[in-house]
Amino acid sequence: MKNTQEISHNGLLWVNVTKQGEKELEEIKKRFGFHEQDVVESLPPFQRAKIVRRPDYYFMVLHFPVFDRESKRLGFAEVDFFLSQNVLVTVHGNHLSVIDNFFNECKKDEKIVGEYFSGTAAHIVFELVSRLLDSIFPILLHVNNDINTVDKKLFSKVAGREMVEEILRLKTNIVTFRRTMQGHRTVLERLIMYSGRELDLVAFQSYINSIREFTNEIWHMLESQKESINALHETNESMVSLHTNEIMKTLTLISVVTFPLTLFVAWVDIKASGNIFQMVPGGFLLITALLFAGGGFMIYLFKKKELM
Repeated sequence: MKNTQEISHNGLLWVNVTKQGEKELEEIKKRFGFHEQDVVESLPPFQRAKIVRRPDYYFMVLHFPVFDRESKRLGFAEVDFFLSQNVLVTVHGNHLSVIDNFFNECKKDEKIVGEYFSGTAAHIVFELVSRLLDSIFPILLHVNNDINTVDKKLFSKVAGREMVEEILRLKTNIVTFRRTMQGHRTVLERLIMYSGRELDLVAFQSYINSIREFTNEIWHMLESQKESINALHETNESMVSLHTNEIMKTLTLISVVTFPLTLFVAWVDIKASGNIFQMVPGGFLLITALLFAGGGFMIYLFKKKELM
């Protein structure tokens, strides 16, 4: 089929399905006799990370982060693995270039295909998962750079809507990242626990140790990023609150200064007999001078009491 490619070497078969469509999955179901439920769960909407042991194969679901450069938001792609002793079927939406790159390397280079198509099909799985995990680190570094950029901006200018949106975008990305990665350790540990002699996992202990290190390191970095962005969020909230309080303080002082002056002007504007300000020459200038003097005196008092 158009969206299905395969490599056969040394008694091992890797079938790479690059579209999670009904036709493609129905074809591999008929060809390999996969369980109906596993085929259905390989279709969108995506499932949680999991592993299921069947009589003739293992069905494994893993998620990997995908960064959208236009929206600067992090999503994820699902990869479904159907693994038996001699057969590996990978099903994905062709969003992860690492899979296609590794497949093409094996297809074009006899030395590479000879290296990884040895032992059981688990060899291909572990190499592929190792490469997928390794490809995650540039995304982690990108998130780190974004956090450092926000940290610098936060103390260089007044917090505003743009800063709030940037922090919330980063928090959302980190939450998505954590949700994507939190099932990896469980799934891979269960694969090791469930597997029998047919997969010969003892021969791939170095891969297993490397994958464990990768997942632990990624998770520790995500924990650190979570703490950093939460701290920045709290700092931004405090700065916004402080800025708001300063504005309210200024508005309050303005109202305190202007209210008695407004009351005084209204009082002297009363047209009644005996109003000296309307009777004496230069009454307007006198009122103006009194207004400036009263305003200046109140401002002096506020500054003396460190209210301004």
